[in-house]
Amino acid sequence: MAIKSGELREKEDYQKLILDYLEKFNGYTVRDSKEFDAGFAMDTKMLFKFLNDTQKDELESLRKLYGEQTEEIIINYLNNEINKDYRSLIDVFKNGIEFDTGIKLNLMYRKPATTFNKEAFENYGKNIFSVMEEVYHKKDERIDLVIFLNGLAIATFEFKCNTSGQNYEDSIRQYKFERDFKTRLFKFKSGAIVHFAMDLFEVYMTTKLNGSSTYFLPFNQGSNGAGNVGSAGNPNSDTYDTSY
Repeated sequence: MAIKSGELREKEDYQKLILDYLEKFNGYTVRDSKEFDAGFAMDTKMLFKFLNDTQKDELESLRKLYGEQTEEIIINYLNNEINKDYRSLIDVFKNGIEFDTGIKLNLMYRKPATTFNKEAFENYGKNIFSVMEEVYHKKDERIDLVIFLNGLAIATFEFKCNTSGQNYEDSIRQYKFERDFKTRLFKFKSGAIVHFAMDLFEVYMTTKLNGSSTYFLPFNQGSNGAGNVGSAGNPNSDTYDTSY
């Protein structure tokens, strides 16, 4: 990217830069935050686009059973499975969900070791990464950016732009003291898998939001870059230090 960190003056500029990059260089689908269902932490339209593209026969079998209620039943059943004590969002991604009828739905496809199985390789390519900005996870509480896999929220971001007088520490405080960690998006094991507090120079992350008790770990490469001995932080970049 040609934009240098000193040219970013507002958090919104930084956020927009990342959004554009995800879309243009990583193939993400940019979605309107109005499509976010806060009660399920899902973008259900993207979920059913993925299911229709990869498991049309299974969906048709379910529609024969449940008719017009099919989508509602799938969403509720999926949500119940994710929220079970012995399951989680990660478990559902890995193992899918199976109805009493024996019909199974996969929620993602892993990359095959080879291209010999054409269908498996094609299905892997149909996984949908999407992103929304300014997402309300509850009334009057908004998250800067949320990333989804096949319509299910997997990562959240709070950004700060150093040139406007704030940094990642302000993002951490926001997560700890200004965000309701009991909402569906932030629910441990069931909500997004990871949460990032990020500015132009440093990134911190947590996998469990728990109010003031939340502990953030650095997600930095070190001053000499990933895999090299050096001090904390990130190497200086001609774009911005957290561009990795």
